[in-house]
Amino acid sequence: MNTPLPVPAHVPGEPLRAVLLDAQQMCSMNFAREEFDKLSRILQPLLDTMLCRQEDGPACDIARHLEQIRIFSGNFLMRHRDLGASFGVVGSRPGIDIEVRP
Repeated sequence: MNTPLPVPAHVPGEPLRAVLLDAQQMCSMNFAREEFDKLSRILQPLLDTMLCRQEDGPACDIARHLEQIRIFSGNFLMRHRDLGASFGVVGSRPGIDIEVRP
């Protein structure tokens, strides 16, 4: 039961360097998470209605992509959100933020 597992002599690929985010970048991730949540709240009622009528199609694809974005982004690095909060709130920093409107 305590038999050591074999270790491969060579693992294909290349090592990746550690990624570091500063407070400003994390602040942007916090903003992206908030914007994604707003988009999700807008789309979800529409998707629920469309999904009741069909099993496949655009509504199913949109719902799947929304879920994948949240999963594979680590929910926009939610566990590190406090670092971004120390930098400020995007959209509320005079002289730094310019809000993009349609």
